[in-house]
Amino acid sequence: MKKIVVFIVSAVIALNASAQTATPTKKEAEKDVKKDVKELKVERKERNKKITKAQFKKAGKDQKEINKDRKDLNANKKHLKNKGVKAPVQKAKEEVKEGNK
Repeated sequence: MKKIVVFIVSAVIALNASAQTATPTKKEAEKDVKKDVKELKVERKERNKKITKAQFKKAGKDQKEINKDRKDLNANKKHLKNKGVKAPVQKAKEEVKEGNK
């Protein structure tokens, strides 16, 4: 009997905790994508500099970070596509390019 009660209480707590996660709004997600694109650009430049200096181990570590950032970028892209934004990453890249001029 105790096990059943403990199980039910823990299930209720787990459901309440998972129901409280907030989803970002469309504007916040667009800002995140733009920020991620900027960071990726900078990290790729740093990695390429290390490759030209023949620092391959450091460049490999940088590549792992780039891959993590790309995963985040793709997650934000999926979220924005569900919100109805067409080609969110391309738009962010264009905005970053315009901001640099």
